[in-house]
Amino acid sequence: MVDLLLRSFSIWFFIAVGEILNGNIRVRILNRKFGDKPAKKIGFFTGLIIIYSIAWISMPWLDPKNLTECFFIGLTWMIMMLGLDIYVGRFVFRFPWNKILEDFDIRKGNLLGLGMILLFFCPTLLFLMS
Repeated sequence: MVDLLLRSFSIWFFIAVGEILNGNIRVRILNRKFGDKPAKKIGFFTGLIIIYSIAWISMPWLDPKNLTECFFIGLTWMIMMLGLDIYVGRFVFRFPWNKILEDFDIRKGNLLGLGMILLFFCPTLLFLMS
C-alpha cells in the first residue's frame, strides 16, 4: 500500500502542475476575454481534461488491482488537492476563509467542489472503463 501511495503522490504532482497552469491561463487570459463566470466554466472543463488525461496515461503504472485501491488513489488525490488549494488561497494569496469556502459553492457558479468529487472518482471511473 505504501508503494501505491508513493505512485499516487507522484501522479498527483503532475495533476497539480497541470491544474496550476490551467488556473493561470484562466485568470490571465480567459477572465479578460470572457469574464469570470464563463472563464470558470471553461477552466473547469479544461481542468477535467487535464486530470483525466494524466490519470488515463498513468493508470497502467499505478496498476490498481481493485475498486478499493482506486478509491484510495482518488482519496489521496482529492485530499492533497484540497490541501494545496486551501494553502495557496489562504497563505499565498491571503484570501479570507469565506472566499476560500465560496470557491466550493456550486450555487454561486463555482465548480471547485464538483471538481474535487470528480477528481476523487477519476481512478475508479477509468478502472471500470478498462
